[in-house]
Amino acid sequence: MRMMETHYRGYTLRRARFEELAALPEVEHLAAQQFLHSPYPFAAGLPTQSLEQVHEYHRHGGAWVAVTKEGHVAAFTVCKEVDGALFIAEADVHPAHARQGLGGALFRLLEQWARERGYPALLLTTFEDVPWNAPYYQRLGFRILRDEELGPGLRAIRADETELGLPPERRVCMRLALDTPLAPKSGSEAAKLSDDPCE
Repeated sequence: MRMMETHYRGYTLRRARFEELAALPEVEHLAAQQFLHSPYPFAAGLPTQSLEQVHEYHRHGGAWVAVTKEGHVAAFTVCKEVDGALFIAEADVHPAHARQGLGGALFRLLEQWARERGYPALLLTTFEDVPWNAPYYQRLGFRILRDEELGPGLRAIRADETELGLPPERRVCMRLALDTPLAPKSGSEAAKLSDDPCE
């Protein structure tokens, strides 16, 4: 499997290294604090991905990071196969590195990797009415799926979210077909993508 790596505004984006995995839950926790200023402040205190879960994503090549020149994890995403597509289980940017487009840059790298692996689409679940959730992903080209479009894998994930305490009426599943590029990528439109994702 060839190494995929790119550079963006002084950050290096690539697959996570084993020694970097321990930083991912902390970045997730810090990023989640922005929910304190949303309709869902309780989400700031929800459990993060466990280190065991992060290791499992990593074993299957599904852990990606943006690191600083000093080697610190500034952003990450973890993903796995669900319903024949690539499901983004978590995507977060450290608050100290927010609003620089790191989330979108990581998504573009993940999109490239997913295409090379033959996946037809990217999937995720998120809040429908939080600016850095569904509206952000819609600007990237994702669309909200209707209930009848959900496969068994997504339905199981939704059930797990409900059990965790997330309001199902405010959560949506989204899909980005990989027959068209993730957009926008550059120019004035890129400025609209300065919000950073947090599931």
